[in-house]
Amino acid sequence: MELRHLRYFVTLADELHFGRAARRLGISQPPLSQQIKALEDGLGARLFERTNRRVALTQAGRMFLDEARATLAQADRAAQVARRAQRGELGELRIGMFPSAPLIPVVGRSILAFRRGYPDVQLTLSEFESRQQMQALAEGREHIAIVRGPASPNVPAELSASELLRERLVVVMPADHALARRPGKVAMAALADEPFVFYGSRMGTTLPAQVLALCRSAGFEPRISQVANANATILGLVAVGLGIAIVPEAMSLLRHTAVVTRGIGEAEAITSVWMLRQRTDTSPLIEAFITLATGDKGQTRRR
Repeated sequence: MELRHLRYFVTLADELHFGRAARRLGISQPPLSQQIKALEDGLGARLFERTNRRVALTQAGRMFLDEARATLAQADRAAQVARRAQRGELGELRIGMFPSAPLIPVVGRSILAFRRGYPDVQLTLSEFESRQQMQALAEGREHIAIVRGPASPNVPAELSASELLRERLVVVMPADHALARRPGKVAMAALADEPFVFYGSRMGTTLPAQVLALCRSAGFEPRISQVANANATILGLVAVGLGIAIVPEAMSLLRHTAVVTRGIGEAEAITSVWMLRQRTDTSPLIEAFITLATGDKGQTRRR
């Protein structure tokens, strides 16, 4: 039994006339009669009473009609689901990102626009540090990874990377700190004697490596007084006077009345934000999110 048999049967059950049913189906009457007989033979049940003057459903035909309609409706729904999934309107999109990523305007706008544009897609956001994200991406547990990295990230050959933006690093300090009373940017050398609130091991290695490199370029090793494994904790420890911290500019959006933010004078005080994907994954959902994320910037740098 095929779906076309059910369609022929339902059409004939509606019309109760072989000629009219055949015209609706766009076929001639003999093939319709043959297909109905084949359906009845396959079922082992007579579905229609036929005379020279009338066609009528048998009891078996009447009971079969409801099931046939339901089967055709389900088949139509299944086809629609497949078409919508192919267009990127259904399914799931899994994105891994570093903790402060949603604070970056282009990332936050992209998530909001995707949520509004694809309301029937399950959008799952997970927080990972960069190395864990790349592993999850390579293993197919995530579709997109948003990571921090240097100007040219080292990614496996099976992944591609698009640079979303470059973000300035800033120094956050207690509001009553002497440097907070000075306008303008702070030179790294001015931080040589300051206690640092530093990144804990669960926050990855990218930002710690960049901060260490900035300090060493200025001729000193940072004096680490505290470590923390969450952005809010870092700001909280700075607020209570346990040290200063160097953080991405997006973190300054986590406002704290006892903390002041100052830019860093060194030109190399920059961190890049990259979007990674598997090269071979051409899911329309991935393409849709990447288009939203990169549309404001035009052509992004790729590797």
